[in-house]
Amino acid sequence: MIFWGVSFRMRNFTSNTRQERFFAGLGIVVIILLWYGLSRLYNPVIMPSPQKALSSLVEFFRTGEAQSQMAITFRRVAGGLTSGILVGLFTGVLSGLFKPLEYMLRPVVRLFLSVPAIIFAVMAMVWFGMGTNMAVFLVMLLVSPVMHTNIVQGFKTIDQSLLEMVAVYRVPVLIQIRKIYFPALLHAFVAGFTLCATSAVRLTIMAELLGTREGMGQKIGISRAYLETEKLFAWVILLVLIVVSLEWLIVRPLNRFSRKWEANQ
Repeated sequence: MIFWGVSFRMRNFTSNTRQERFFAGLGIVVIILLWYGLSRLYNPVIMPSPQKALSSLVEFFRTGEAQSQMAITFRRVAGGLTSGILVGLFTGVLSGLFKPLEYMLRPVVRLFLSVPAIIFAVMAMVWFGMGTNMAVFLVMLLVSPVMHTNIVQGFKTIDQSLLEMVAVYRVPVLIQIRKIYFPALLHAFVAGFTLCATSAVRLTIMAELLGTREGMGQKIGISRAYLETEKLFAWVILLVLIVVSLEWLIVRPLNRFSRKWEANQ
């Protein structure tokens, strides 16, 4: 009976996974067909066909332009994301451990999360000028509050009665971290990283569009200025592929690690 139950759950999981993939693929097909239909109705300057956009994308890779611009953008994303996550982790852990600090930082965090990113982008351009420093600073500034908020919420999921019992029995600090704090903060970190990674890509592209002389965002700006719409769509396709790759190569493995680690405890 136990084996049959496990087998049934496995078949049900496989069925759900196949169904999810089927409808995801169907959604992509619908989007492509809609794009193709609109390209037949409107001027290519307004809506280029999927074939032209894909041809431009292939040309980017053939000439090496895609690789060089992606490398520049990735360095900025990595720099801003890493520094933002470290700052958010640091302030989040301190705020989770010391309530007065959380109350002090709460207005600042809400300010960063509520003010439009374009405002901070303009300020970063004034402070750092055009270039990599501006882009990295902008990403760090707006990613860190996201990670901070998730870590603080992770602390709040810990059962307070459990912490009181730990204090009464004087459980060693390392055991507290491994059995109580780490499981709660691991989920919060994974959720925060997912939001931070996608936000870092979006913010870097915006920063490059506004205030750099190279990078994918700057290429998008040039394509828009010269009405090279097929190139504009090609860069957008490449950005979508990058975000999907981040999901499959980083976010999903992190989620699997989190579930596996929790199951082994």
